[in-house]
Amino acid sequence: MALCLWWPGFELELERVRTPSLADQPLALPTLGDRRRVEMGCALATSFGVEPGMIVSQAIALCPSLVLCEPDPDFHDAARDRVLEVLRGWSPIVERSTERGRMFVGVDGLERLYGPPGRQIAGLRARLEALSPWLASSARIGCAPGKFAAWVAARSAERARPGAAVCVTPADLAAFLAPQPVDVLPVSPRVAGRLKRLGVRRLGQLVRMPEPALVSQFGTDGRRALAWARGTRIDRVRPEAPARPIRVALDFPSPIGQLELLHAALDRLIGRALEHPRRRGKSVRGLRVSASLEDGGSWSIRAVTREPTSEPERLGAFLRSRIALDRPRRAVETLRLELFRFGPASAQTGLFDPREGAARALGSLETKDGELLPAFRRAARLLRLRLGGAALFRVLELEPNSRIPERRHALMEIA
Repeated sequence: MALCLWWPGFELELERVRTPSLADQPLALPTLGDRRRVEMGCALATSFGVEPGMIVSQAIALCPSLVLCEPDPDFHDAARDRVLEVLRGWSPIVERSTERGRMFVGVDGLERLYGPPGRQIAGLRARLEALSPWLASSARIGCAPGKFAAWVAARSAERARPGAAVCVTPADLAAFLAPQPVDVLPVSPRVAGRLKRLGVRRLGQLVRMPEPALVSQFGTDGRRALAWARGTRIDRVRPEAPARPIRVALDFPSPIGQLELLHAALDRLIGRALEHPRRRGKSVRGLRVSASLEDGGSWSIRAVTREPTSEPERLGAFLRSRIALDRPRRAVETLRLELFRFGPASAQTGLFDPREGAARALGSLETKDGELLPAFRRAARLLRLRLGGAALFRVLELEPNSRIPERRHALMEIA
């Protein structure tokens, strides 16, 4: 059994709580970048025709009273983290969704502590009430076998009323899923659109289709969709170990807006983060840069490197390329760097590292009996694949005392 908590328009509702004067205003959250689009709109803005993906100027033309809330990821992430702390104090099995306003809680075995599902939901609302009355009153809660059915139940609770809860037992799962639209399936929009064009608009219609036909049309997506529609695929809530990221910050005496100064401050933060004791023996995969902006608001970028590295130059170049695509819109008062994903230790040494035992345990860069360096061999293989032919050769000594120059040495391809 799983519990799904969902707050539609999580970011916009947080802005209403933070600024009560926006309670009756149509709100929209724009994307970052130069060509700004609507990322999310409230129900009132949607009634005017404002939709996600629409250019901001078009949205304002449809709804002149539209209020654009500046993105404040630090504020939104902090609110989500506080909710997660409350949920982890209630159940040890908590999983966050990719959508910021949706979370899953595993409730197997909690009957002895909190009673039946109705009492469990009431107790959880009481804990959310202590954190924020808005969180408790606006949460849509669904309880059902597996994450998919729990999400569909929470979605049904939204249509009932704000703050409602829908509980589905295993015996009633198939009957509950049958009238649901195919849009609730966790598949790509392309698959859902093709199902509609075939006349399949409800999960009950999907169940009546033969599995071989779905697999031939949609592959594994068709098999998974049929299993979800039948209620035979139960996705368990997977607990997340609370991350222990490395965080460093730098406050500026006066706000800075020049990109060169921002890059210099970022290089300093990277050096401080890499010197942290918890980073030793690990490479870095995931980074997040955030900033507090002048006159309020925040900015952040989150990126994951293709290959783990612990070289400050590579990390700095990687982050500078991301900042060039999405730079802060105002001057920065505080710059923060967070390392949230790590990888195994890597040698990060050159092809001809002169140090003794430079990486004997990490790949043996030392030569032995004419054997090629492993790092050098890998580089030669990559060059061969990129150039489509031989790129590097080694010189072999054949007859050094021969009077014919061509017989003294020979070139052999490095493969």
